[in-house]
Amino acid sequence: MQLRDDDKIKQLILDHARGELDEAGERELETWREKRVENEEMFQRVMSMENLEQGFLRFVKSPGAEEKTWNGILARTTRKAARVNRLRWIRYAAMIALPLIVGGMIYFMSGSSDKHEVIAGSVQILPGKAKAELVLPGGDRVLLGEGGNSSVWNGVRSSGDTLYYRESEELQPDEKEELHVLRVPRGGEYTLVLADGTTVYLNAESELRYPKQFKGENRKVILVGEAYFDVYHNEQQPFLVEAGGMEVRVLGTSFGVRAYPEEENVLTTLVQGKVNVEADGRVVRLQPGEQADYDKADKLLTTAKVDVNLFVGWKDGRLIFDNAPLEVILAELGRWYSFDVFYANENLKQIPYSLNVRKDEHISGVLKLIERTRKVKFEINNQTIIVK
Repeated sequence: MQLRDDDKIKQLILDHARGELDEAGERELETWREKRVENEEMFQRVMSMENLEQGFLRFVKSPGAEEKTWNGILARTTRKAARVNRLRWIRYAAMIALPLIVGGMIYFMSGSSDKHEVIAGSVQILPGKAKAELVLPGGDRVLLGEGGNSSVWNGVRSSGDTLYYRESEELQPDEKEELHVLRVPRGGEYTLVLADGTTVYLNAESELRYPKQFKGENRKVILVGEAYFDVYHNEQQPFLVEAGGMEVRVLGTSFGVRAYPEEENVLTTLVQGKVNVEADGRVVRLQPGEQADYDKADKLLTTAKVDVNLFVGWKDGRLIFDNAPLEVILAELGRWYSFDVFYANENLKQIPYSLNVRKDEHISGVLKLIERTRKVKFEINNQTIIVK
């Protein structure tokens, strides 16, 4: 049976992304792209999905590799609560992952005319945006958000989505190092450039305590929540991140730290450089692509090789999950889109999904991708998403 024109184009793009399109197909796809501006825009949207080609290889695995991956997902997400149900869902992972990726491509191509099965309520759930609150040493609070350049405080300015601290003369020996606090609420994100040139990307529901000007032998900050650090190199003054009972020590490097109070584990994921991670008297040194996992309950510090995109993709505008339980995915989406979740059936929480979407996507489109697997349905009621 001959494919309809739109189905054929979808297949051409899919084969192109996988590197399996022959010369005739490439010419046909090129002709379609040049025919209309809208066609090229659709093509670019699909191809902008980060690591799409690698995604097919990563998500389609043998049963043995699938179980190993699922063990890793459980080890860094649901932990003890999900272990009982692990084997029940392993067999679904392979058949769920690939349709979800293909479904994602089809959704991005279909545009706004595609009718969603998701039922929306009267209140629109929107993606998060740049917003934060700065608490100054004296207790004064400054709300930060999208907008132009403005002076916030002496030596501190905001560009709307970034807070900048100006490097000034060193503190006097008797001058106190007072801490500033930057808080990012649910449904927000914000960037901070410290006085030493270090850039910190704060995720939703996160807080960072830091001095206006670093003093002493170390550059120390205190994190609650999640942040990505691009640390300015200074061998004379190591950079320290204290988070959830764990301390990360670096000279200059890029890494992510996740330390939400309600989660059992504190994670440090190294992108480049080297870091030392210490917890409960034990110290480990990470290499790029490795992650330190500190279990707060059992007081265990372990390391493992990971796909760093799964843990720091949010900083670059993507939400990425690899066979993660639905409960974990919706909790993370809820933190960004600022919604609550109600499960009509508790068993639905543990179904594993793989997802790679842009953070500016409308929530109904993201839920549509998950619905394509025909394992769950969603209903939006004001700021609550009901899972059926």
